[in-house]
Amino acid sequence: MSSKSPQLIVKERFGDKSKLIDAVIALVEAGAGETAEGHKRRLRNVSNAKLLHLHALGERVKQLGGREAIVKQILELKKQPKDHEFADHLRSLALGRIVDLHGSLSRAAKKAAKAAPKAAAPKAAKPKAAKPAAKAAAKPAR
Repeated sequence: MSSKSPQLIVKERFGDKSKLIDAVIALVEAGAGETAEGHKRRLRNVSNAKLLHLHALGERVKQLGGREAIVKQILELKKQPKDHEFADHLRSLALGRIVDLHGSLSRAAKKAAKAAPKAAAPKAAKPKAAKPAAKAAAKPAR
């Protein structure tokens, strides 16, 4: 069965495009120097697929605690919590890029935490088998 079109998804979940635009505006802040009306007007010309993506991104940001919380988590994951210049750089990035960076650093941290117990566990020393001595005894002397 084929997947649903973005227009069908919008109609099922939101009713119409204007309600989706209102939901996106509630989740994603307007650009610097942009009025709320200008932001809404700009979103009217955006495709349904992009609006659905922006809505999903806004929900993810809301789940993570907002832009500032994500920036703090990234700084902690990179072990640079006091690096204010890097924090300012992160704040200037697009929201999608910040969420992607957070996701990749979180996955890397989980992978490292999973690998750390395996590396930290001391390996039991295997007793040497008596096979070399048996082989030496089995060889005839020249």
